[in-house]
Amino acid sequence: MTTINTARRAFFRGRAVAIQHHIPWSVEAFEDVCRRCDECIQACEESILVAADGGFPSVDFRRGECTFCAACVDACRYGALDRSVSPPWHLSVSIGDDCLSIKGITCRSCGDACESRAIRFQLQTAGRAIPELDASLCNGCGSCIATCPTHVIKIQEAA
Repeated sequence: MTTINTARRAFFRGRAVAIQHHIPWSVEAFEDVCRRCDECIQACEESILVAADGGFPSVDFRRGECTFCAACVDACRYGALDRSVSPPWHLSVSIGDDCLSIKGITCRSCGDACESRAIRFQLQTAGRAIPELDASLCNGCGSCIATCPTHVIKIQEAA
């Protein structure tokens, strides 16, 4: 099977480098094993799985969060997803400088959406609260992405 270089494809389309988020519990040889049948996409209870470049399933956190229900794993008949892969994925979150709270406007939507409490707000002088990330608590669910009104929260593969 041919490997698709999504970064190269994005470059030639005039876009920034596309970050491909495969679905949780992806096996190491995911692109070789996945048959792009879309059964995992149809099984997703949160409707956050979409067909990305090359037809491979990918998570779109703008649609919502991953609840780790594992319906996608149960739907996969080809072994591209395996519940024994732990943790389900290695993602990290970053908050951009255009965050409303950093700019002095009260907003704590990401912290309210974060059930694992990986995003907390540290009170500063003049009544501002700055978001602080605790990477050790973040499970990569993406709940903070969809709720951010300025779309400054980014999620990427952890280094």
